[in-house]
Amino acid sequence: MRRLSHAQIFGLRFLLLLVAASILTWAVDLPNRLTAVQEFLAASAMQIAALAGSAARVVGDQIFVRGLTININYECTGAYVLLILITFLVSYPARWRSRLLGIGVGVAALSLVNIIRIAVLIRIAEIRPDLFAYFHEYVWQGVFLVLVIVYAMAWVEQVR
Repeated sequence: MRRLSHAQIFGLRFLLLLVAASILTWAVDLPNRLTAVQEFLAASAMQIAALAGSAARVVGDQIFVRGLTININYECTGAYVLLILITFLVSYPARWRSRLLGIGVGVAALSLVNIIRIAVLIRIAEIRPDLFAYFHEYVWQGVFLVLVIVYAMAWVEQVR
């Protein structure tokens, strides 16, 4: 019987933890528990957008921009992307101190990027509303995905 390689063990651990985390998010009904986070993101992004000249206004998790309502819902929180990053860092064979530090820095940095993403989208909605959907659905999705991968790979290089 052939033993699993370190990479295979990591991959299996990552998959199992990701499945467990997914089941847990479903069991605790995570999307309905993120209202405070959604409102924080809306208010924070609105403050940054205001610094850039935005005239939009925020009420709860709703941002009103020139006849457009931007709803900051649970998908906008980045919770699921952060969950994938966290399970990756926990699955990787490293010291727990390195894992926890990686999680703290990664979650903080990507959360800040997410606030900036929403602020930029607010300004795009004001200046070029015709480009809002494109930037929301394609540009920022890709940028966020690349940033998560770059961060994870840089962390792996650091802890090796």
